[in-house]
Amino acid sequence: MFVNHCHVFPESMRTDGTLEALIETMKECGIDRAVAFAPFEEWTPSSVGDPNEWLAKMLPSYPEIVGFACINPSSRDSVKRLEKAWSLGLLGVKLHPAIQRFRLNDRGIYGFYSKAQELGMVLDFHTGVHGWRILEYHPLLLDDVAYTFPELKIVIEHVGGRSLYNDALTLLLNNENVYAGISSCLNEEKHKAWYVGPEGVEELARVVGADRMIYGTDFPYNGVQEIKRDIETIMGLKLTDGEKDSIMGGCLEGILTKR
Repeated sequence: MFVNHCHVFPESMRTDGTLEALIETMKECGIDRAVAFAPFEEWTPSSVGDPNEWLAKMLPSYPEIVGFACINPSSRDSVKRLEKAWSLGLLGVKLHPAIQRFRLNDRGIYGFYSKAQELGMVLDFHTGVHGWRILEYHPLLLDDVAYTFPELKIVIEHVGGRSLYNDALTLLLNNENVYAGISSCLNEEKHKAWYVGPEGVEELARVVGADRMIYGTDFPYNGVQEIKRDIETIMGLKLTDGEKDSIMGGCLEGILTKR
C-alpha cells in the first residue's frame, strides 16, 4: 500500500506526529510507502526554520516516505519557494486555503499554478467546511484552475466533505486532471464534517473511476485504529480488486511518476 496525506512534524511540535511515529504507524497498518506533508508555515515556530527544508533534510533517512511541501501560494515569493521545494526533492504541495487564507481562483496566484504544472508537481488541496468564508474556498472555484491548467495534477481532499460532496463530484466529472482524496471520509463519529461514507466512495468509483481516487491517512489526526478501520472499510467495498488497488496506491503512484 502507498498512501497519501500524512502530516509530519518535528518532535518539538508534535511528539505523536514525527516521521518515526509515522513509520511505526505504517508498520502496524501494513502500509509500505506514504506521502508526508511538511508542517504549515503558519503553525511552525521560528526555531524550526523553513518547514520544507526541515522535511527535505529528514527524508534521506526515510526511503519509504515521499515529501510534499507546504507553501502559501499568495505569498510574494511563492513561485521561488515552489522551485526550491522541487529542487529539494519534494514532489508536491499541500494547500489549505482556510488556514493559508487565499482564494482558490485568485488570478494573482496563477503564476504559482503555472509553475506547478510546468514542474509536474501535485497540488493537494483541502476541501470541505473549515471555518472560513466558504465562497473563498468552495471546491467549484477549482474548476477555473483545472480548466486553465489542464495538465496540472489536482487532488481534492475529503472530496468536499458531507456538505460539499456533490459540488466536488461536479468538479471531478468536469476535469480529468482532478483526483479524489479519500481522507477522513469514512469515520462519521470522528469526522462528521468530512464524512461521505462507504456509499460515497463506491459512487465515486462508479461515476469518476477508481483510477482517480487516492486514499490518505490524515496521520496523526487519525491513529492506528482509525487507519486500520479505514483500510478494512475500503477492502470491504463492492469494488474489484483492481479498483481497490488503485485507491490504495496505484493512482497515487501514477500521478507522481507522470510528467
